[in-house]
Amino acid sequence: MLPELDKFEVKNYWQRAHLDSFLELGWPSSKNEEWKFTSLDRLIKKPFEIALNPEGDIKYKLAPDIKDSYKLIFRNGIFDSHTSKNAAHNFTINNVLEDASAFTTINKSFLKNHPIFNLTLGAMRSAIVIDVDNASSDIPPIIELYFTGGLIEQSSHPFVMIRLGKNAKVNILETHCSVNSLSAPIVFVELSDGSVCDHVKCQVAELNSDQLGLTLISQGTGSDYRNFTLSSGGNISRSELHLNLNGEDASCHLSAIYLGNKDQHIDITTRLHHNVANCKSEQVIRGVLDDRARGIFQGKIRVAPEAQKTDGQQMTRALLLSRETEADTKPELEIFADDVICSHGATIGEIDEHQLFYLASRGIPEMEARSMLIEAFLIDTLSEIRVPEFEKQVEYYIQEWVSQSTNLSTLTV
Repeated sequence: MLPELDKFEVKNYWQRAHLDSFLELGWPSSKNEEWKFTSLDRLIKKPFEIALNPEGDIKYKLAPDIKDSYKLIFRNGIFDSHTSKNAAHNFTINNVLEDASAFTTINKSFLKNHPIFNLTLGAMRSAIVIDVDNASSDIPPIIELYFTGGLIEQSSHPFVMIRLGKNAKVNILETHCSVNSLSAPIVFVELSDGSVCDHVKCQVAELNSDQLGLTLISQGTGSDYRNFTLSSGGNISRSELHLNLNGEDASCHLSAIYLGNKDQHIDITTRLHHNVANCKSEQVIRGVLDDRARGIFQGKIRVAPEAQKTDGQQMTRALLLSRETEADTKPELEIFADDVICSHGATIGEIDEHQLFYLASRGIPEMEARSMLIEAFLIDTLSEIRVPEFEKQVEYYIQEWVSQSTNLSTLTV
């Protein structure tokens, strides 16, 4: 339970306004359609305070190191410039609250009534804006956002904005492995005309931590955005992405894998807004659930009246390894244009016993056969990652989850 936010000290009236909005609306409940499948009752009852200092040991997951990347460390949700590594010639870092343009963009956001948006903007102790302007470079820089450290009795609320200049390129890797009782980060990526961004998020936090992450994307004309999310950590976790296609001929590809075991609750929610004509979006979601875990996917594609020639595709599949697991899917299309190609689909099931029998009849042990089938289930989603270094990171975290899962002890990817 957060402290009395009406008495919480903030730096300026703007943050006070966001906290007041959060207090007015309160935590979302099951009566809120957007949160119908994800109850926060367990989280709300936990006692914790908002983090004010960068405390807690830096905890690195032992994933393969990425050379020549610029690692920006957030401890307790607060940017730690002393342990971060960056290169000014590729990008610049400033304070959001001291950047008039960034400030204006946030104020125009379409999420003014969102609880996490208001809570984090009101409670944040650290907010940075990163500008990437490298149109003349053929090799995009790799920016690592590493959220670590933290104290279990505290909550963290980091805010990061990344702005790409015209025709700029960047690869972004987020790693979330803090031990905060609640981590509620916001990452805002703004793509100018012709810019390209590959963005991978690995949410691999400790199981005693709750994660409510929010990703906001704005795309300009001819921009190309590709996002992959791996969600396997946290007790209650929700990775929510809102994307606006604001320029013609822009394209985005969103893919995700959620892996749950024990009593985890994992929620992947996406909201795609086709606001102009001639844009393309594609979503590929895969989930594997074991023990008593529950997985959620909510995906909505909205096509505005002006967004003719839209191509929007969405497909989600979940694989249940235990009779005690539960998967819920809610794909949605909201179309106000008449010249579009849009579709969605969803499947939930168990391992195919006929396929398992076929492999066993060829002399393959049962557990190895199960692993082969699950690998085949995930491999098409992994292949969507275009940056090889990022793919190795994701493979490592999948293996880490596998080692803790009851029915996947021999899976390799």
